[in-house]
Amino acid sequence: MKQIPSDNLLKNGGFEEGPYIFPNTSWGVLVPPMDEDDYSPLSPWTIMGYTKSVKYVDAAHYAVPGGARAVELVAGMEAALVQEVCTVPGRSYRLEFSVGDAGDGCVGSMSVQAYVSHGSVKVPYESQGRGGYKRGVLEFTATDKRTRVVFVSMAYIMKPDGTLCGPVVDDASVVGVHNHRRLLL
Repeated sequence: MKQIPSDNLLKNGGFEEGPYIFPNTSWGVLVPPMDEDDYSPLSPWTIMGYTKSVKYVDAAHYAVPGGARAVELVAGMEAALVQEVCTVPGRSYRLEFSVGDAGDGCVGSMSVQAYVSHGSVKVPYESQGRGGYKRGVLEFTATDKRTRVVFVSMAYIMKPDGTLCGPVVDDASVVGVHNHRRLLL
């Protein structure tokens, strides 16, 4: 598990706060897109999409990269996980996050594309359906006072029973990067 930095500009980057998951249920909670609800139960994250949801999962029933909760991107490119953070134009930042599988039998080539400022990074993950994860990193320079962070699954994946599934995103952080310039005298 990757420790989320204390100077993280993303709020709820570990997805520990979200909708209530009943202890005796093993199917997670579908979080609808913002066009269906005025407030996101995964605040301050919003789900952008027309009709598709993301799945909020817990460590008691799924493989979660860190902590007790994570988000499974089950709708392919039709739903994105989005948050805006306050940034300083011209300053450098680093986005880090975990991509993996929920250990729920979802097998195949998965990838999560993260977009921030004018940059993006694609993190591929070959799922065996038994859990596991890898880290994604993107360094960027802010161009505005507010910078949007977006995560989206790049493929549609189904289990043998026809259930939609996808990559898990967790432990997301955006931190300032100090540029140490050498002073020449």
